[in-house]
Amino acid sequence: MQSIIMAVAAALLAFWPMVVSAQCAQCKGDFDGNGEVTIDEIIVAVNNSLHDCPAPAPRFTDNGDGTITDSSTGLQWEKKDSFDDAPDMVTCPGSASCSNPHDADNRYQWSAEGTNPDGSAYTDFLAKLNSGGGFAGHTDWRLPTVSELQNLVDHAHFDPSIDALFNNACAPICSVTTCSCTVRDAYWTATPLVDLPTSIWTVNFNRGIVDYFDDATLYLFVRAVRGGA
Repeated sequence: MQSIIMAVAAALLAFWPMVVSAQCAQCKGDFDGNGEVTIDEIIVAVNNSLHDCPAPAPRFTDNGDGTITDSSTGLQWEKKDSFDDAPDMVTCPGSASCSNPHDADNRYQWSAEGTNPDGSAYTDFLAKLNSGGGFAGHTDWRLPTVSELQNLVDHAHFDPSIDALFNNACAPICSVTTCSCTVRDAYWTATPLVDLPTSIWTVNFNRGIVDYFDDATLYLFVRAVRGGA
């Protein structure tokens, strides 16, 4: 902290003459009124200004409706629930849990035929979220871009590498308003590779690794977002 204050002081002194005119003897920072502003007085002024600064707000906020808002980007994220790590792959549509689009066990295809974004991630998962009145009152849910999803990676956490609000009180039977789940595996993004549009970028939250799959018909996990792009 002292080094930061000294850096601020040095920057201020570059534009602030050491001796001020007599009529400015009581300027802010000239605490002893001698017509000079010293480094010690600048440090005191900076400390005084920081004393009542509010603590920074947390980046992520659980909205209590099954969503989490990121204050740094303004994006609103879907929470996942009911993760029981089923030994058999849960593919949607077709599995019983697919009726709940928030079930963390559900896996979806990015593409039905390998090229276009027409797999069950779009036709089943997003369709359910955006049907009727929508999820949490919104009907503009989408898959995140690779940059957006990568931005959720938090290397201060491991397995999964994500903020605790996205993996809190996770249990086989819970709801998005009572728990939050993140699978330690790859999630689809909406972003194909520029020079290879049949390959899709993914983010793996086991260790927070960005990678791509060259088969868009594979079944991977998904998380919806709204806002931004």
